Amino acid sequence: MSKEVKPNILDKTISVLSPKWGLSRLRDRKMIELAGSAFKSAEITRLRGDWKPFNDSASPSGYDLSVIRKRSRDANRNDPIASGTTDTMKINIVGSGLKPQSKIRADVLSITETKAEDLRRQAESCFRKFAPRAGSDNRLDFDELQFLAIAKIIEDGETIVLPTWANEKWRPYGRCLEMLESERLISPKRAKNNQNIKDGIKFGSRGEPLRYYITRSDKLNEEPTVISAFDSKGRPKVLHIFPTKRPGQRRGVPFFSPVLSYFKDLADYLEAEVVAARVAACLAVFITKQDAMTTAINMATGTESGTNNRIQGIEPGLVGYLNPGESINVVDPKRPGDSFGPFVESLLRIIGTSLNLPYELLIKDFSKTNYSSARAALLEGRRSFMTWRNWFARKFCQPVWDMVLEEAFLRGDFQAPDFYKFRHEYTQSIWIGGGWGWVDPVKEVDAARKAIDYGFSTLADENAAQGKDWEETIQQRKREIDLEKAINVMSAAKGADNTPDEKGGDNETEEK
Repeated sequence: MSKEVKPNILDKTISVLSPKWGLSRLRDRKMIELAGSAFKSAEITRLRGDWKPFNDSASPSGYDLSVIRKRSRDANRNDPIASGTTDTMKINIVGSGLKPQSKIRADVLSITETKAEDLRRQAESCFRKFAPRAGSDNRLDFDELQFLAIAKIIEDGETIVLPTWANEKWRPYGRCLEMLESERLISPKRAKNNQNIKDGIKFGSRGEPLRYYITRSDKLNEEPTVISAFDSKGRPKVLHIFPTKRPGQRRGVPFFSPVLSYFKDLADYLEAEVVAARVAACLAVFITKQDAMTTAINMATGTESGTNNRIQGIEPGLVGYLNPGESINVVDPKRPGDSFGPFVESLLRIIGTSLNLPYELLIKDFSKTNYSSARAALLEGRRSFMTWRNWFARKFCQPVWDMVLEEAFLRGDFQAPDFYKFRHEYTQSIWIGGGWGWVDPVKEVDAARKAIDYGFSTLADENAAQGKDWEETIQQRKREIDLEKAINVMSAAKGADNTPDEKGGDNETEEK
């Protein structure tokens, strides 16, 4: 039962001047009291008086986002935990680079399986020719672009890629990719509110991006160039990729945003402990004086020959004699304390929880785990990495695959009948990343074999988990078996030639 809301002096004064206003004020206070009793998180009390949320829009303001990005980049440059976490994410999401596997279906296209297999090989071959020169700067291949893109998504919250063209004749394909810094996407200075241009993007009535405003360099004082989001055929002209967490979100927020303050606090705390430990490693001795006259004339307990410099050094076996009124104070910081390790570990676990990374993967520490707990941590981490990998493949890799196959078709390298009619089917693919390895190979291989036998998994799934193409595995295994059989046949034939005859001797013996 809620307590009675009594009018205060201000309520009484307002009621005298305006009874209607005073009654409305009491009613509103009663509603606030009732709401606070039903939802503790909405209470406005002394205990929660400093809990004042600010901007509640889907995207942070330009200033806030700029500050977050700068702090995130600083953490990646200077903080070992943040830098290591970024590398952990890149290695486990992208691995050695996501590789496409064509999934053209023969039944949908009404072609034979042999023809479909030939088209799959053509598609993958065309992309392999494109990948080494994927970067517009002629420096980065497609795997390196993947690493750079996921790094920018983690550090800046988004990556901006322009699918463009290069005119070098030695290129197998003209299609290439140019990656931009987030700061180059800005609103024009002459933009008006009625133009619906926000954060460098012009939006349509449904909230769809129509145009992007991108500067030609990192100089933010120049007017940006307008680039349409799509061309007349629906091909993307700008790949603006970021994890969307709220409806209407326009720009990406750095991955470390919730824990940047913890990174800073932990780094400062560790630095203070290191400094304290360095002080504790030294024998610091201070002489204090109670004699005001001696202090005033700066009397030294000893001076260097020919100077008035005080002797402040300590040497082994030194026996010092103090003047009357002097005493010795020894500095002993006693750092780090007994709570140092548990406190840092608890803080790291909080950071790992926010980033959806197990503590063991966050700091690469498996010293306190057994097989079961280590495997549980790895499986939890893999679930997070696979979610990121599938999302990244859809947003970044698949659009590039589509554009490359279209150019390959136009050049005659990809002989797909009615390509534009069945374009969606011709560009079907899955993306395979690096394998995870095994904690206990014997147990896990046996489990995979049983999962396939009982129909819970497939050879393709198990190979993909190890970063391999199941078709290539079967073909390679067949070549190995055929070679092994051929070697055995040759060995058997050679052995038959050297077998002694039925009389018990070889030919050379009989001739003799």
